[in-house]
Amino acid sequence: MNNRARTPLVVAISIILGILLGYFILPKESSDTSFAYSSKNNALAQKFSYIMNLVEEDYVDEIDFDSLSDSFILSFLQQLDPHSTYLSLNDFKQEKESLDGEFEGIGIQFRIIEDTIVVIQPVASSPSMKAGIMAGDRIVTINDSIKAGKKIENQDVMRLLKGKKGSSVQLGIKRQGISQLIPFTIKRDVIPTFSVEYSGMLNDKAGYIRINQFSQTTAKEVNQALHHLLRLGMKELILDLRGNGGGYLDQAYKVADEFLPLGDLIVYTQGRKRKREDLVAQSGGMFEKGKLIILIDELSASASEIVAGAMQDNDRAMIIGRRTFGKGLVQEQKMLPDGSAVRVTVSRYYTPSGRCIQRPYIKGDPDKYFEDFIQRYANMSKGDKDSIQHSDSLQYKTKKGRIVYGGGGIEPDIELPYYNYKKSEYYQELLQKGLLYKYCFDYTDKHRTEFKKYLSGEDFIKNFQVSDQLFQDMMNYAQNNGVDKTLPMGKDSSEIKLLMKAYIAQSLYDNKYFYSLYVKMDEDIQKSLPYFGYIK
Repeated sequence: MNNRARTPLVVAISIILGILLGYFILPKESSDTSFAYSSKNNALAQKFSYIMNLVEEDYVDEIDFDSLSDSFILSFLQQLDPHSTYLSLNDFKQEKESLDGEFEGIGIQFRIIEDTIVVIQPVASSPSMKAGIMAGDRIVTINDSIKAGKKIENQDVMRLLKGKKGSSVQLGIKRQGISQLIPFTIKRDVIPTFSVEYSGMLNDKAGYIRINQFSQTTAKEVNQALHHLLRLGMKELILDLRGNGGGYLDQAYKVADEFLPLGDLIVYTQGRKRKREDLVAQSGGMFEKGKLIILIDELSASASEIVAGAMQDNDRAMIIGRRTFGKGLVQEQKMLPDGSAVRVTVSRYYTPSGRCIQRPYIKGDPDKYFEDFIQRYANMSKGDKDSIQHSDSLQYKTKKGRIVYGGGGIEPDIELPYYNYKKSEYYQELLQKGLLYKYCFDYTDKHRTEFKKYLSGEDFIKNFQVSDQLFQDMMNYAQNNGVDKTLPMGKDSSEIKLLMKAYIAQSLYDNKYFYSLYVKMDEDIQKSLPYFGYIK
């Protein structure tokens, strides 16, 4: 949530890794590896086998052939296009877990603070909640091994806490006000994950749904969110696809189908060895007529671009934000005998108007493909306008005859510049050093008993306010940690107070209450709301 405080390069690289994994699995996934070899590739196989045998017999050092073969396969596939790829057994397991909508573990949200694993919230109805784990608990030992005070990474914690359903993990918990470690034995279970990060009402008629990826359960989650918001009186909707790097094609199709009437084309795919396949809207979408705005940005890719492109080409929604990543290649997955997987681009997807939004790339040079994106990201963070030159050959028309362009992502109907990450020097210092979050978490941790007077998250949101004294205490804390309180703050004090309240709500309750406040300070959202008035 504090990505705005990171350097553009770091943010871009971290998101690119997600986009590389933001693929589409068509219903042709198979474990069949019995391919027929032509005389050409049979000769290549023999050549490669000879070289491998030569290395095994005569090379001067010991060779890890598993690692070597993984590197070879990945390098070979990267010569084809930027999105054909290979996943090792471990990589495949991790990604599948992310997109399946569930994993097996104990169910906690955690953060590493000063080399200590701190529980932010136990997941609702999870083994951790049932066992009595509480927000603010510090995990000192895992299976009798001390983990506090040692350098530990997020992936280390997940590796230790995840495991097969029914297996157990022993925790030693340090809790505020109790001198001795509290022992817990927690039996692991299936923990659901959610791709609808937040849904709620922005005002009396505008709803909001944020999707962070397209996983196995996304369409179901969106359907449930729409049902709830319609019961609350929603007439307009902002669908937020910013930062969504993709996922399953069928889930993107089903989500788009909620907004389009029977017969509208959503997307089609076609390749050298793949016939054209059309995906067309069915009847019964939950929000086929209400006003719709879709938020996109430079990190929206693949499945997100399918949804945004379908809405734009059918003149169903106003697209607002910044031009998307530009991934229009479809990968088909084949499982290999050792549990690893290979994904080869077999077709391109096309929006209803016929445009392929894949960005140009040079075969055999994937680094250049992503370096171009990083440079674009860095330029926008400096305030440069994001623009792209189009040839007439990339010009297409929507259902109502509006001009749209292919070959470089989805361009918004209304462009929002990269202004929303520009805050005062003081505010940026707080975010960059992580001090605002840390202060709010520590404050909440020390005053949990006082917060019990709020009967629910809704009660807290309605009645709690960050006092001037609490704000000054935060500034003193920041001053002691290297942030000069005399730095210019401009008009940011009210937003800082709102963000403090959101952080406290997150620590006391869950992410739902954080986002219910955060949307009020999200400039893209707030700038989009008036555009409902221009939609007929």
